[in-house]
Amino acid sequence: MSEIKARYMSALPVTVEAFRNRPCSLPITDPNYVPPTPEEVRALRQLLGFTQSRVGALVGRSYNKKGCKSVRRWENNIESKEYQPINYSAWQLMLLAAEVIFIDEIVEASEHYKVSMN
Repeated sequence: MSEIKARYMSALPVTVEAFRNRPCSLPITDPNYVPPTPEEVRALRQLLGFTQSRVGALVGRSYNKKGCKSVRRWENNIESKEYQPINYSAWQLMLLAAEVIFIDEIVEASEHYKVSMN
């Protein structure tokens, strides 16, 4: 019996709707959530029409006219020693700004969060 598995789409999303169907747009509590790739971070920033500096301002990182070091690191190739994965909160703010996700979805997803008590 063959098992059907969700496959990660290789083509980069270019629309809000396309981002809604990506594993990186799911709540972190969803077992199918996958962190965004540098290419997805760049694609969402471009979809927003934001510069790296503007994303830095949105997510509370330092920036200047040249850009934002944090955003540059998030968009670097994974093999680069400069690469740093985007933190989940910053990614959520970008998704919210693009209206890929909505605040009520985040609140609802947080209801599924379970804390283990020892």
